[in-house]
Amino acid sequence: ELHENRAIRNIKLRVFLYIMSILLYNSLMNQFIDAWQFVFKNWKYFLLLALPLIAIESTVGYLLIPLGDMTQPEDFIEFLESNSLVIGLVSITGIVLQMAFIGGLYLSYMAIDSNKEINPINALQSGLAKFFPLFGTFIIVTIVSAFGYLLLILPGIYLTARLALFPFYIMLEDQKIFQSISSSWENTDEHGSKLFVFTLVFVALTLIVALILSSTIPQGFIQTSMLALSEYILVLPLGYIYFTLYKSLKVN
Repeated sequence: ELHENRAIRNIKLRVFLYIMSILLYNSLMNQFIDAWQFVFKNWKYFLLLALPLIAIESTVGYLLIPLGDMTQPEDFIEFLESNSLVIGLVSITGIVLQMAFIGGLYLSYMAIDSNKEINPINALQSGLAKFFPLFGTFIIVTIVSAFGYLLLILPGIYLTARLALFPFYIMLEDQKIFQSISSSWENTDEHGSKLFVFTLVFVALTLIVALILSSTIPQGFIQTSMLALSEYILVLPLGYIYFTLYKSLKVN
C-alpha cells in the first residue's frame, strides 16, 4: 500500500510538472508573438527611429571591410593611420546615436503602450539628453557582461538579460548609473531564467541571420546595411519583452 501511494504521488508530480511546462511554454510563446506583433504594428515609427543608427553602423562596417583581407600587422597600422580621422568621426557619431537610440527606444515603448503622442525625433532628443548616464551605464554593463561571455558565453547572456532594464530606470525614473544597474539586477531576480531564455533565443537568431546574410550577399555597403537592419529588427521585439517585464514590476 505504501508503495502504491508513493507511485501515485510520483504520477501526480509528473502530471503537474508536465502541465506546468506546457503553461510556461505557452506563456513564453505568447510573449514572443505579442512582441513581434507590437513591432510590426509600429514598424514605420521604429524604422525612422533606428534609421540614423543603421546608416552610421552600415558606414562603419563598410569602412572596415578592407581589414578582412589584411594579414600583416603593418597593413593594419597603415590602414588605420590613413583612415583614422574618418573612422574616428563616424565611430564617435555612432556612439552618440546609439545612446540616443537606446534612450529613445525605451521611452517609445512606454509612450506607444500608453497611447501618448511621440515622434522619433523627440524620442532621440530625449535619449541624447540622457547621454552621459546611458553611456556610463552601458560601458559598465558591457564590461560586466564581457566577463560572463569569457566564461563559455551563457553566463554573459544571463548577465546581459538581468541588467537589460537599466535604460528604463534612467529614462523613466531618472535614476543614476549605479542605481539603475542595481534596480535592474534586483528587480529581475525572480525573472532571470525567463529573461535568459528570451535573450538567448534572440542572440541565436541574430547570429543565424548574420551568417546567412554574410554568405549570400557579396561584401559591400549593401551587405553591411542588411546586417545592421537585421540586427535592429531583432533588437526591437526583445526590447519590448524587457519593457513588458518592467511594466509588470511597476504595476505589482
